[in-house]
Amino acid sequence: MRRLVLTGILLLAVAPAAALGQPSVDLELDAYYTPLSMTLPFTAGADERDVEKAELKTYRDMFARALVPRFLVLEASVNPLPLAGVLIRRHASSFYEDTQLSPSTNLVKSLTAGFDEPWALTAFLGKVIDYSQGRKVVGHRQRGYVGYLATYGNTHILVNQLIPDHWVEAEAKVKGDQTTDNRRMKWSFRFGTKRHGNREILDTYYIGLRRDRTDFKKTRWSWLLSTALEYRIDFDHRDFQPVKHYLMAEKNWPLGRRKVVLSVGVGYLRRDAGNYLGGLAVRHGLAEEQLLLRPNLKF
Repeated sequence: MRRLVLTGILLLAVAPAAALGQPSVDLELDAYYTPLSMTLPFTAGADERDVEKAELKTYRDMFARALVPRFLVLEASVNPLPLAGVLIRRHASSFYEDTQLSPSTNLVKSLTAGFDEPWALTAFLGKVIDYSQGRKVVGHRQRGYVGYLATYGNTHILVNQLIPDHWVEAEAKVKGDQTTDNRRMKWSFRFGTKRHGNREILDTYYIGLRRDRTDFKKTRWSWLLSTALEYRIDFDHRDFQPVKHYLMAEKNWPLGRRKVVLSVGVGYLRRDAGNYLGGLAVRHGLAEEQLLLRPNLKF
């Protein structure tokens, strides 16, 4: 753990000196995941430009890119609504108890579950593809990423409560964000491992898939294609048995000309008893199934 933290600090220290191209800073606003990132190219003109293609061809071309690192991306992120759920339980406990709709369903928990951390720091090494085609874009940049990343945090969220935990994730990832006049697509394919400093939280391997599309120009199949689907499965690091399943399905509706999207999602979270050990297992060790609700505005 200490070696990983020191490696991250070293990367932060040498990144500005190693970058030969022009760095850029991007902020993406979202109710559930808001990242602030700095992209540092190792060579001038390192980013590759791409054009609008069919959805499956876009994914295939990204997987075919050689994973020779040409960029370092540093990111700090916060998860606003999951953090709000923690604050509500801590400072408005009566209201939190009033939202208990059934023995297994709490409205605040349904709206905020699915994120195990309130904030994080990330370093990404890989390739970046520019989808803006040299045009000016409003808000965050339209880019695709192929490479490897390490993420660190010092807190774990469990049942809308903060648990001290110095954790790290290491993963290989393909992700992208492409907006044109006709549609917006976001996607993420990743696999990796998460290790915890708190020995009462299980170390895991995981696979995650996400696809999110909104058609601004209606077509015959827009009612089906303007949707989002995400699935993640976590495995016990000792025997590779599944210990957690996360599934979220969303419907997207574009609002107005500014390409703001209203999204309403319904999901399912299953956490097996083995996710927690020791004292946490005594208090939260039972298997749990949770209905998830995910209203959101996407900018």
